[in-house]
Amino acid sequence: MDKLNTYRTIIKEVLTRYYELDLEQPSPGIEPVLAFDEVREHYFWAQVGWNHRERTCGSTVYIRIKDGKVWVEEDLTEDGVTNDLLEAGIPKHDIVLGFQHPKERALTEFAVA
Repeated sequence: MDKLNTYRTIIKEVLTRYYELDLEQPSPGIEPVLAFDEVREHYFWAQVGWNHRERTCGSTVYIRIKDGKVWVEEDLTEDGVTNDLLEAGIPKHDIVLGFQHPKERALTEFAVA
């Protein structure tokens, strides 16, 4: 399997695990959503619904593949989805912390872009 397909598979497996954990511990009125767009390389785990009187609709994790690298654009998990991607075999030099300011990325051990 080529690198791009490997990365797609890893991302989908990691997000599916989070989604399934979310289903096991439901929040009343909130529905977890999992969406994969392999054509445009966007991968989401999100929540939608109503938390009492307030609307909840947003991504907990948003990952995309751009220029052969895995961009973590949003990560609101407790331990960080990046750790799961590393453990699954995606190397640091192919992960971009997109939620970090471009100037700060150079200070991390991950790819700049």
